Amino acid sequence: MIGLGIDIGGTNTKIVAVNAAGKLVTQERFRTEAEKGAPDFVRRLSAVVRNLRAKYGKRLVSIGIGAAGDVDPENGKIRFSPNLAWRNVKLTAPLERLTGLPCVMENDANMAAWGAFELELGRKKISAIALTLGTGIGTGIILNGELFHGATGSAGEAGHLKIERDGRPCNCGGRGCLESYCGSYAIMARARELISDEKEFMRKFCSPGHLKFNTICLTDAAAAGNKQARQVWAEMGDALGRGLAGMILLLNPDYVILTGGVSKAKKWFMPAMNAVLGRQQIETPFSEVKIKVSDDPDLGSHGAALFGLERARKRA
Repeated sequence: MIGLGIDIGGTNTKIVAVNAAGKLVTQERFRTEAEKGAPDFVRRLSAVVRNLRAKYGKRLVSIGIGAAGDVDPENGKIRFSPNLAWRNVKLTAPLERLTGLPCVMENDANMAAWGAFELELGRKKISAIALTLGTGIGTGIILNGELFHGATGSAGEAGHLKIERDGRPCNCGGRGCLESYCGSYAIMARARELISDEKEFMRKFCSPGHLKFNTICLTDAAAAGNKQARQVWAEMGDALGRGLAGMILLLNPDYVILTGGVSKAKKWFMPAMNAVLGRQQIETPFSEVKIKVSDDPDLGSHGAALFGLERARKRA
């Protein structure tokens, strides 16, 4: 059996075909162009799916979708996606009508959590928290081998846990959220507060031909010994540790999985993060939890494909 995993991004949409063992069969991309509206997007997406169905025939049995934002998995609807500027958009039903394949949709962090569960944790009956560290902070939760949705499908909004009263402004409109300290936009805002000459900093630490003041440049600067860069990453790690401490105390997971572009700076933020976790008064959950940084950039799309296959098996 083959399942399709679809990762809807603000700029591009990635489609992967994965077999039941998690092996990539093929992949494609196309421009999301969310501004043209959901009907146009579904029409173009269904055309790609039909081409793949013509190629793989009855072996292709399911579709799984991961989308950033507030997703209603039961009704296959995006309640709100800031990246796409879509509200109350149904995707699974029209896609099923146009392709003839069963379709499920989840928040993209949920799909990354399922990808980690399937591909890195061996589908054991365990509990795990997956944090996607990117522009924002996404969270997926696996409890006893099952994806946890909560009452409305909204479980896992850990990026908006308040870790500072009246703290930094967050893109959600609140203040003091975990994301406002650990999302890449927040990390670079703090870097700008500490680094006086941005152009000189980029010239000194960015790779030739890639002069961008971003977390990659900040990571390279930390590796070169820059004190300001190391301070930014240490502060980010401290904030992440405080957020994670609450999650670990609440859910007592076997694993915490960190993924996403910001996780590549693990060498520079994890010492401060681990120091916070090591200072917790209730020691048992922290002594047992295993923290793993995933190097797989495709956990979300592969997880979506495998989750769709899992649902198809249950329906059969």
